[in-house]
Amino acid sequence: MLLQRDIEEILEKELSRQGWICASEHPGRNVYRQLPRTSEEQALLAGLRPDYCLYLSQESPTPEVIIEVKKPGMHLPRAKEQAMGYAERLGARIVALYDGRQTRTYWVDSAEELVHNGLPVQGLLPPEMYRHFVENGSNSYVDTPTAIRSKEDLIAVFAYANQKLRKAGITKGMERFFEFSNLLFLKLISENNDIVSDDIPLHVRWESYKHKTGEELLRYINDIVVPSLERIFNRQGQQTLFTPLTIRDTLALKQIIDRLDGLHLSGIKTDIKGDAFEYFIQQYNSSNNDLGEYFTPRHIVNFLVQLANPQYGERVYDPFCGTGGMLIAAFNHIKDSLQAQGYLTEQLLQDIKENTVYGSEISSNARITKMNMILTGDGHSNILQQDTLQHPVQGQYDVVITNIPFNLEGTAQALYSLRSPSGNSQSIQHVLNSLSEKPSARAFVIVPEAVLNNADLTLLRRHLVENNLLRQIISLPSGVFLPYTEAKASILVLQGYNAQPVETIRYTIIQDDGYTLTQRRRPITNRVNDLEAYLYDDSYSTREIPVGEVLSEKHCSLIWFKYFSEVDEGSVLLRDILVEEKVKNTELFPTATVSKHLFWGIQLGEDYWGEAFVSVTSETNEDYKVVGDRSFAYNPSRANTGSLALNLTGENLAVSKMYVTFRVDSPDFLPEYVYLCLRSQEVHQRICDRSFGSVRQSLRFEDLCTIAIPAIPLEQQVKMVQEVEDLYASYEKSRRALETFDVLERIATKGEEGMGQ
Repeated sequence: MLLQRDIEEILEKELSRQGWICASEHPGRNVYRQLPRTSEEQALLAGLRPDYCLYLSQESPTPEVIIEVKKPGMHLPRAKEQAMGYAERLGARIVALYDGRQTRTYWVDSAEELVHNGLPVQGLLPPEMYRHFVENGSNSYVDTPTAIRSKEDLIAVFAYANQKLRKAGITKGMERFFEFSNLLFLKLISENNDIVSDDIPLHVRWESYKHKTGEELLRYINDIVVPSLERIFNRQGQQTLFTPLTIRDTLALKQIIDRLDGLHLSGIKTDIKGDAFEYFIQQYNSSNNDLGEYFTPRHIVNFLVQLANPQYGERVYDPFCGTGGMLIAAFNHIKDSLQAQGYLTEQLLQDIKENTVYGSEISSNARITKMNMILTGDGHSNILQQDTLQHPVQGQYDVVITNIPFNLEGTAQALYSLRSPSGNSQSIQHVLNSLSEKPSARAFVIVPEAVLNNADLTLLRRHLVENNLLRQIISLPSGVFLPYTEAKASILVLQGYNAQPVETIRYTIIQDDGYTLTQRRRPITNRVNDLEAYLYDDSYSTREIPVGEVLSEKHCSLIWFKYFSEVDEGSVLLRDILVEEKVKNTELFPTATVSKHLFWGIQLGEDYWGEAFVSVTSETNEDYKVVGDRSFAYNPSRANTGSLALNLTGENLAVSKMYVTFRVDSPDFLPEYVYLCLRSQEVHQRICDRSFGSVRQSLRFEDLCTIAIPAIPLEQQVKMVQEVEDLYASYEKSRRALETFDVLERIATKGEEGMGQ
C-alpha cells in the first residue's frame, strides 16, 4: 500500500502537469505544503496543518483551494470535515480530497461537489478552472462555448433526434438508437480525427457532406462514407461494423445533421454513446428488453473500475460488454494513472489501446463498443459480437469487470463444469474460467440478488466458497437500476483458482449510492455517499462472515441477515414475537382487499371496489386464507411497495391464498404498534433489502422475521398508538368534509344567512 508521502509525490506531479508551481525556489510558486503562505494565515490555523494550500494569484490574501491527501483507508466523511475546517479558518472556497486514485472536490459554502458542464469534477484542475468557480461564486460552472453545456443539453439533442427518427417511420427504439449512433459516430470521428486515424480521407469526413441535402446527402453517406469507413476499420473481415442508414426521410436526416453540426460533442466529458443508449432504452421501455441486460449507471461503472484498479500490463475483459462503458472506463483509468505518474508515452498509449481491453457481446450493441474503441484510438478488433456463453475462455485475463445478464436461461449448460441450466450460473463460471493463473487475477461482477439466495443456485455458491473464489459481496440498494428494473443487485468480488485461501467473506452494505432511489434517479451532491466513503475506507459498512458458517447453512446462502443479527440493546427480533397463520377459509368469511392506500391497509372488498368487486374477485373464496381480528396480512410480491395490512375490523376476513398472514404472539407488544413500526421508512427499507425474485421481488415470512424493532414499554406503545388514532380520526374528519364540500351550496347558505339578518 502507498504511504502518504508516496501519494503526495503523485499529487505534486499531477499539480505540475495542470500548471501549478510547487517548487519552493520558484518566484511564481502557488502551491504550499503543510503551511499556508504567510504567518498571518498560519496564526488563523492555530497549529493545524492542511496538506496543501493553493493560491490563484500572488495577491491572494488566503488560499482559494485546500487539498487534503489521505492514504486509502481513511474515513471519507471525517476527511471532508477536517478539510472543511481548514477552509473555514482560512476563507478558502474549495476543498479537494485526494488518495492517489480518486479526487473529490467540494464548494465550501454549500458542501456540494464541484460540477463542470453538468458533470461532477473527477480530478484536479488547472488554476484557471478553479478561478472560474471562484469568480462564479458557485459549485457549478459552464464554459463550453457551444450548444452542449451539460449532460442535460446532450439529452435534448437525443430527444430531438428521437422525435425526428420516429416521425421518419423508424418505430422501434433500438433501431432508432443504432441509426442515431451511426450519425453520432460520423460526427465524433471527424472531431477526433487526430486521435482516431490518419487513414480517413477528407472526402469521408463530416465537412465533406454536411452541406449536402436530399437524396444526394443520403446516397453520399450510404455509398461513399459508410463503405470507406468499413474498409478502413474492418480489415479483419469481422461482423459488419458500419451499416447504411435506413432512414428514407431525407428532410429529417438533414435536420439531425444540422443539429449535430453546430455542436462540439467531444467537449463534454461523458460517454456520449453510453448516454445515448441510456436515453433510447428509456424511451423504448425496458419491458421490451428480452436480453436481461440493463444500462449500468455511470457512477456504478466508475465505482467498479476504481475497485478493480486495473494496471498497465493487465488484460481487462468484459464478457457482457453492452455499449462498452466498463471497458472505456478501465481504459481511461489505466491511461490517466500513467499520465498522473508521468510515465505515459506514445508507445505505452498505443499498447494500452491495442492490447489491454477485450469484450464480448451477443447483441448488436457490440458495434457501439467497437465504435467507442475506435474513438479512443482503436482496439476495436478486441470486441467480438457473439454468444459469450457459447464461447468459453480459459485463463486469458487478469481483470474482469462486468454486469451479467439477469436471470436468463443459460445457452451452454454442457460447456461449464457445474452443468447448471441457469444463465446466472453459466455467466459466473465463464468469468471465473477466463481469469488468468496469476494470484492477483480478480473479477468484479454485478449479479441479481437471486445469485445470493435462490435454492437452485446452491451448488454455485458452494463451489465459490469451497474453492476460495469469493472474497467479498457488496450489496447495492434496491432501485439502483431504476427505471429499467426494480431487481436488487450485488457486486461479487471474485479471485482466480490460484489465489490465497479465504477464511472470511467480507460483506459491505451500500444504502446510499449518491442518487435518489426513484424512477428519475436524481443526484444528491451535498453529502458523502456510501460508495465514496467505501473507496476511501474499505472497512466502511463492512462485516465478515466465516466461511464455515456459510458452508454449514442449508443452501449456502450469501444473504447477510442470515449471519448478522440486527438486534441492538432495546430491540427485539420479529421472529421472537410473531407467528405465521395458515388458516383456510372454510367458513367463507368475506373477502378483504389489502392496499397501501388504506391507513390500516385492509377493507372489505365490496366497500373498497363497490360495484366492480364482482369483476376483481373469485366466484368462491373457500381456498383463501383467514385474517383474524388484529392479525396481519401482506402480499409477498408487493411488500416492497408497502402492501401490508392489520385487521382492526373486529371480525375475521379472507385474503388470497398467496398472501402471508401472521399475528403478534407476545403480551408485551400491541399489534398496532408492530404495524406502525413495519410502516416506518427505516423498516420499509429493510423489507426492500429482503425482497428477492427474478421478475418481481418477493418477501418471505422467515426473512421478514429477521428484522428488529424497538422494544419499548407497553404503556408507551399505548400512548403512541392513541396519538396515531387521534391523528387518523382528525384526518378522516377533514377528508370527509372536503369530499362533501359544495361551493354552490355554501354560497346559497351564506346568502340565506345574509337575508335573515
